[in-house]
Amino acid sequence: MRKQLANYPLVALLLALWSCSSSSLDSTASDAKGPDASGDQLPGDTLEDTGHDRRADLSGEQFTPDLPADVPFYEALPDEPSAGFLARQKEYLQACHDGDGPGGGTYGQSCRVALGADSYNEGALEASFTKITAREDTSDFHISGLVRLLHLNETTNALPSDLLGKIEDTVFNFKYWLDEPGKDKMCFWTENHQILYHSNELLAGLYFADQVFPNNGMTGAEHASHARPLLLRWLEFRARFGFSEWHSNVYYNEDMPALVNLVDFADDDEIRRKAAMVLDIMALDMANHYYKGRFATVKGRTYPSKFMDGLKDSTAEGAWLMLGLGQYNSTSNFTASFLATSPNYWPPAILEEYAHAVSQRHESRQRNSIDVSDGPEWGIGYESDEDVIFWTGMSANMAPEVIAGTTAFLDKHDLWDGFLFGDIPEPYISMLKQMSGTPEITQLATELEVASRGIALEAMNTYTYRTPHFQLSGAQDYKPGYWSAQTQMWLGTLSPDAFVFTSFAGPKSDGGLGLQFADEWIGGFQPRATFHKTVGVLQYKAEPVPMLEDFMGSEYTHAFFPKAGFDEVVEA
Repeated sequence: MRKQLANYPLVALLLALWSCSSSSLDSTASDAKGPDASGDQLPGDTLEDTGHDRRADLSGEQFTPDLPADVPFYEALPDEPSAGFLARQKEYLQACHDGDGPGGGTYGQSCRVALGADSYNEGALEASFTKITAREDTSDFHISGLVRLLHLNETTNALPSDLLGKIEDTVFNFKYWLDEPGKDKMCFWTENHQILYHSNELLAGLYFADQVFPNNGMTGAEHASHARPLLLRWLEFRARFGFSEWHSNVYYNEDMPALVNLVDFADDDEIRRKAAMVLDIMALDMANHYYKGRFATVKGRTYPSKFMDGLKDSTAEGAWLMLGLGQYNSTSNFTASFLATSPNYWPPAILEEYAHAVSQRHESRQRNSIDVSDGPEWGIGYESDEDVIFWTGMSANMAPEVIAGTTAFLDKHDLWDGFLFGDIPEPYISMLKQMSGTPEITQLATELEVASRGIALEAMNTYTYRTPHFQLSGAQDYKPGYWSAQTQMWLGTLSPDAFVFTSFAGPKSDGGLGLQFADEWIGGFQPRATFHKTVGVLQYKAEPVPMLEDFMGSEYTHAFFPKAGFDEVVEA
């Protein structure tokens, strides 16, 4: 199954962009463009002067003029993968198969099943079984890999019967959503976890459609029915608002595998089509912000391990496979192993053309997410279970508008000792429990708004300016003076080894809370940031927060750049 372009607004939008700037593909036309601040040209500066017919294809040739007048020209484009994508898919599939025998990773086993291998890394799979059975955090990642193995195996019958039985037992006995019985330490809350759990429940339910799952007594068909509206709601929000974990070089690598699983194995055409569309949106996002093989932009959630020793992205393999950007390193990458074994998903060829056309010169403005205060304007309240889940998906569960709904949700589903909240020590957790259901809980969140609202991944405007020599990218004026958790607010990049960013240093300890959301290099107080082409202005200010001074962090800002990545470093 492949989505139909006639009902595909992203492709229509891209083609509208191409109709304005397609001459940037022709090197002989570049001199007609206006200069950027470095003297280089950006594509599309003289849109009215290109002289291109709206129906011109990417090679400059014209479509035949006999299309019916009422048929948009993009319907005539071939809905098939590019030759480049097919070549990369084939290359990665073989490399993944060869690299994931004994000693390989769990996700890479899908390549071995797809190619009908006769041996598997059972040690990696056993480790996944143990994690899932113990219901540890990130079990949903591993379940998605096992679900893929089951569905691929229905075609290849490659799995040995004893190994197949272990995979089936593990999937069959899992807990698929937070309203099911049983204590655990799994994170259901955030944006990436939500799509993983919902896709896993749907596909496990389809696989065991007539059987009764022991954890909550629902049949597989009932699980699938439970998952469908949750999936459609999540997909609809991504289409309307984009991602709250904006440009995450970590968590995009969790979203995409879940979406590929849906495109390949869901039984609902609407879910399959919309999952493919969201994948395409993510590919466009990477095309707009990747530079020299790295997701070199502001990030809603990231970790120091992704940049303390050079820029490293969990999305690198996916970006290479989907768009031909950069290169791949791991042969068992979560996203790439799923893409390589997918018979049903490929990015529209125009996205690959677009990515390469703007790889040297580009100026991009993009908006993601919404503000908590604007929820009612979008029909999203603060009290129902489904609305609380929406806000937790953008880390807004402690915002003043939401916190009463959050604590009522924790009471209703007995989740105080689960993930996150179960790690908060006394007396803080007792205070929250006592305030639950009273006006005092909202008053507390309001008093701590610098942090309680600060960690919410609200509406954010990304600005990216790219030349052949550098990329400058960051969040324009995003919540200045508020305190955030896992964010990286801007990045100036010359190469994966030569880059710079600044931060208001986060806490060196957990301040007695038992939790640490920010550190020296991610999160902390947000700057008032202003970017325009070659210029970035960053102004920091920290507001004291009652009760949380020790937890909020240090009293200084600092800049990070790896000296080894530069030809010369002068300190003064």
